[in-house]
Amino acid sequence: MPKFLSDEWFDKVEELTKGAAALDISKAMKDVVVNLTVAHGTEQVTMCINGGVILKGHVRGADVEMSMPDEYALKILVQGDWSVGMKGWVGRKIKVSGNMRKLIPLQVFRPTDSQESLRKRIQEITEV
Repeated sequence: MPKFLSDEWFDKVEELTKGAAALDISKAMKDVVVNLTVAHGTEQVTMCINGGVILKGHVRGADVEMSMPDEYALKILVQGDWSVGMKGWVGRKIKVSGNMRKLIPLQVFRPTDSQESLRKRIQEITEV
């Protein structure tokens, strides 16, 4: 199993995402591009959520820039605990800048069945 945020992990996530038949992504997720910088030990790992899909590295022209410690990224992206996002923001562990209006619809975000299935597959292959 690949370690969370390793190159192998990103490769496996990409493979699983490509293999997810008819991935139904909600409009709220499709309409926002988030560059995410994750503090991982002594490193800063860059990634993005582009149209609801996790990708390695940042993209040019993202709607939102976000940074957070790896334990928050793990809970949100891999374990599916979206409530951690608001707690982290209120506790100043998650920093956000950019077009905040694009994030407002995500406050009530619920993954589609196919998104949840993909998330569970990602969780199964992720070593913490």
